[in-house]
Amino acid sequence: MPNISAVVTSYQYEFRAMDSENAVFLYLFDELNKLLCMAAFVERDSLPGPRQGLNGTVFMSFHRNNFDAVVDMLRNEKPVMFNWSADNQSAQITTGKEPVGEEEGKHIASVFAGKKPKVGKSNQKTVAKKQKTTNANKRRRR
Repeated sequence: MPNISAVVTSYQYEFRAMDSENAVFLYLFDELNKLLCMAAFVERDSLPGPRQGLNGTVFMSFHRNNFDAVVDMLRNEKPVMFNWSADNQSAQITTGKEPVGEEEGKHIASVFAGKKPKVGKSNQKTVAKKQKTTNANKRRRR
């Protein structure tokens, strides 16, 4: 089977109750909505290695306590890639290369710097109207 290196563009997960254990299954899709990977998050001590099915989908397992971190990556990082090496039987869910401090620190830094949020176009008219009214009232009082 071939190697895979693709951007993950969508995902789906489900909580499943089975006879012997409960598990969470995560499905990763590419831009053509092709299923790249099915990852099982289980509460076992030993996990099977990743493998590729006949249809090309990669199956892999993680410990259940890793699920939140993987979903956090999918929700908050961009791009997220899925890689599979058929030669090494190795699978990877990873972020793209990012500069240090990109985005993560911008919001918090602006809070500490005391910056005001930008006024959207819809609010600019309201702000301008209030300013005109305030200026007119000041002139009347003089």
